[in-house]
Amino acid sequence: MTFIDKLIAQIDLVQPIVNLMLDNSSIFFDEYKQRINPRLIVVGFSKHRYSRKDEKNQIKARQEFDKFYNNFELLLDKATPNNLKKIDKAKTNIINLIEQTKVPVNIESGKNNFLKYTKVFKEFLELLQDEETATMIIPDTNSIIQYPDPISYKNIANSSEFDFVILPTVLSELDKLKISHRNEDFRKKVKSVIKRLKGYRKQGDVLKGVTVNKTVTLKMIATEPNFEKTLNWLDPNNNDDRIIANALELQINKPSNNLIFVSSDMNFQNKAQLANLTIFDTDDLNS
Repeated sequence: MTFIDKLIAQIDLVQPIVNLMLDNSSIFFDEYKQRINPRLIVVGFSKHRYSRKDEKNQIKARQEFDKFYNNFELLLDKATPNNLKKIDKAKTNIINLIEQTKVPVNIESGKNNFLKYTKVFKEFLELLQDEETATMIIPDTNSIIQYPDPISYKNIANSSEFDFVILPTVLSELDKLKISHRNEDFRKKVKSVIKRLKGYRKQGDVLKGVTVNKTVTLKMIATEPNFEKTLNWLDPNNNDDRIIANALELQINKPSNNLIFVSSDMNFQNKAQLANLTIFDTDDLNS
């Protein structure tokens, strides 16, 4: 699944929770308010009231919606002013519906309103779909030490053609490990990986990409991630988070691309999953 596909799946997960929340709620028409002044019209005022609310599913729905929106809003730099206006209005309406601060005419109307509001997000995501897509394989440091040959990753891509991307934090960690690791054999292995990577530099511009084995494009990223435009739980002082932020930037830049993050570290995998990145376990490369 692409980043866009995952976002659509995320917002779809909210719908059954909202439906259940509404099914467990009750709405009534306040006839007393209607009788005391039937001609008075106040903008934003509703004569419908909740007689029962489902606070348990309110909390669940808001949590799932926030998970979706935290990832979705990373794409908003691509939005036009008109897009932003529609999205902001839809977000406000969804939150009001989930928190049950605004009352629909009836339960079915509330369900239909949710579908209408989420359609705004989906229509924006459709605008970002690109017919020309690529597969990007991004290994963490341990993965590239264990499997330094980009061809080793072709089964992950389900194709012989893919981009193999080395991030700056991975390069920095390799440089430190070749000197500081306590095991001499491991240091030698790291040095051999670095030597291989330097060999690619001699083939051409690794920032633009060099061809490996005729079909794989190896690229190195020089720029560090911008933590002002990423998920707020990522820590710039944590190398794992820096790698995820860098990978996420590449994904946001091309949301239709199939980006696959390769790591055997469970904590790393959990963070990558939370960031909506596709994960492949290094341990499964030989299976």
